[in-house]
Amino acid sequence: MNVLASHLLLVAAETAADGETRVRQFFDRTSLVLYDRLDLTGAAVPATDRAFQPKLQAGLEQNHRLLERFIEELGSTGCSTRRDLAGLPQGYQSKILHIIAHFLDGFIGVDSAFYNLVDDSHWLPDETAVAIDATPEKFWLFALAGYSMTPKEAMLLHR
Repeated sequence: MNVLASHLLLVAAETAADGETRVRQFFDRTSLVLYDRLDLTGAAVPATDRAFQPKLQAGLEQNHRLLERFIEELGSTGCSTRRDLAGLPQGYQSKILHIIAHFLDGFIGVDSAFYNLVDDSHWLPDETAVAIDATPEKFWLFALAGYSMTPKEAMLLHR
């Protein structure tokens, strides 16, 4: 199996074990991303830990960079105004727009570097930042890797 994606997730939970359960339940229930295997890639980081804020900010910044890259990529295909959207051909350009929309509307995807399970968002609303500051013992970050079979392996297993 190959790593298909890595994510950093923000979770509200009483304990790390409860947080891990929420993460696993989310991925078990969502149809937006499907992994053959999901592994935590380190210990859960509570908001009481000094490493929490730098990791959180790095995840948010990575999402911003990804979103900017997709916007630039869409622009490089000739879509530079809102009026261009109406004539956007189905295919590569519409797929880029679809990814951009998912980032903005809060649907997780394989491109999501950071995902906020508290708010179902790629960002951190002010209200949640205030809640983290007020009750840091109730917030956790989980780094994980999603694995998927390669197409060749899938073909061999499904014959």
